[in-house]
Amino acid sequence: MTASARRTALQVNAVMALAATAAAAAIISLVLTQPAAVGAAIAQHEYGTIAIAVARQVSGWLSALLHFV
Repeated sequence: MTASARRTALQVNAVMALAATAAAAAIISLVLTQPAAVGAAIAQHEYGTIAIAVARQVSGWLSALLHFV
């Protein structure tokens, strides 16, 4: 494996880790702020609803971050 390939692999790994951390934080935040809604969505196997809520949560965080930058 060349140095360039290693560097690219590490960068991709870092981006994936950052995305996974943001998704986990958003899910934890949703479970803490809306436990009944999350529980009902999981019980009814509505994972798309949870994915949309996580995306909204992360976009809200990014919007707030960009507002102060």
